[in-house]
Amino acid sequence: MRSHPADRSLSFARSGLLLMLAIVSSRGLAQHEHHDLPSTDSIRHETRLYDVMHRGRVEGRFRMIGMMTENAGDLSDYHALAFGGVLGIASERHKGFQFKLSGGFTFDLTSSDFSVTDAITGQHSRYEIALFDVKDPRNVNDLSYLHEFQLNYLSRSERTLVVFGKQELNTAFLNGQDGRMHPTMFEGLWGSHRTPKDLLFRGGWLYRVAPRGTSEWEHVGESIGAYGGATDVEGRPGMYPGNLESAGIFAASISAPFWKKRLRLTGWNIFTENIFNTAMLRLEAGNVTEGHFMAGIMAIRQDAVADGGNHVDSLAYLPKGSTSQVYSGRLALRTGRWTWQANYTRITPDSRYLFPREWGREPLYTFLTRERNEGAGDVEAASINIIVKDLLPGLKVEGDAGVYWLPAPDDFRLNKYGIPSYTQYNANLQYIFGGHWRGLAAQVLYVVKMPIRDVTPTADQTINRVDMHHVTIALNYSF
Repeated sequence: MRSHPADRSLSFARSGLLLMLAIVSSRGLAQHEHHDLPSTDSIRHETRLYDVMHRGRVEGRFRMIGMMTENAGDLSDYHALAFGGVLGIASERHKGFQFKLSGGFTFDLTSSDFSVTDAITGQHSRYEIALFDVKDPRNVNDLSYLHEFQLNYLSRSERTLVVFGKQELNTAFLNGQDGRMHPTMFEGLWGSHRTPKDLLFRGGWLYRVAPRGTSEWEHVGESIGAYGGATDVEGRPGMYPGNLESAGIFAASISAPFWKKRLRLTGWNIFTENIFNTAMLRLEAGNVTEGHFMAGIMAIRQDAVADGGNHVDSLAYLPKGSTSQVYSGRLALRTGRWTWQANYTRITPDSRYLFPREWGREPLYTFLTRERNEGAGDVEAASINIIVKDLLPGLKVEGDAGVYWLPAPDDFRLNKYGIPSYTQYNANLQYIFGGHWRGLAAQVLYVVKMPIRDVTPTADQTINRVDMHHVTIALNYSF
């Protein structure tokens, strides 16, 4: 539960009082005789632990992101410009072990008033507010949060990595979705191991999540619904946020090459205790970054576990006994600096395909930045991507186009977010600086989303969804 500003002020006052008492006490100790102090001060004495910490390194990044969304007609437009970053320390490794600690911060340079809803629909900003705190539209100034706090072990061969604590992940389902001021973070025990024959094992137990666009760490059940509950299958407001209980996320994966490493088979299983189980099997042939041709196909199956998160149907994340299936494929070709990709996805009409948006972006080949098909069933999607690298050294240009056929927005059983069928066009420019500016990267993203011609959405179904233009400009400096 978010603390009241008065409570936070009281907390700061108490912290300040304790600090003053500590200072006074330390001054009092300084007036005592020398024999009252320990002969060796472990805080100052150069020990092996001191060396490990002292010889560590400072890590971090600074980030500035500007966003602007223009909606159709009299619907509200939004803008935001934020600056922030992450600063931390990583100790020197000792017998394979390393300690890491970092904190993040965000400042609002200029933005719309996110506490004011659109006059026609009563809705808030969708994209810009996620630069700050989606759970509190007024909370845009001086945000701070604990980023990493972990102990990790790396084997001498560097084939095995085990991490315990707060960490970033980059997997098919659980990932940072790092397009805002700070990525989604996870807390728990996670490990990976790559064998000499290039078999990759990954997995672990995660019990807390810090969703991007928020400023708090939450237990797994609490983290689901941070972005809102949308609607249930009966069309009522989704009531599951804050009402789900789970012992955590238990994930496991294996990725294996075969047929002279021309094929790679990857399997994932995400078991969220008491809520759902999601399994994926993906087969890819070739490697477009190293060769000229690549083809991939994946299948995803999701099943409700127990009561779907709550024994009261209206408070569950998904209906008891529900099942959904997804199929997605890709063909890709590289010719010189150019890469061409054609993609297709089918979500069957059994029920909605659900996966918490708070935990990561979807792994479907048809995924395009700034929209998802999670939350829908009976979907057909097709897209193409054209990628050009090194037109200038460090410059990558990508153009995307996709068409997405969804159920009617008022078909609540299969359309959780009420998104109409749409077309989407993205232009994405990324430039990585070199030389004296090494570590600096810039991005410009332009997105257009339009309803399919024979669809006439309402204002509620339009704002921040279709008939809109969106621009993101980002600068990142990592060190």
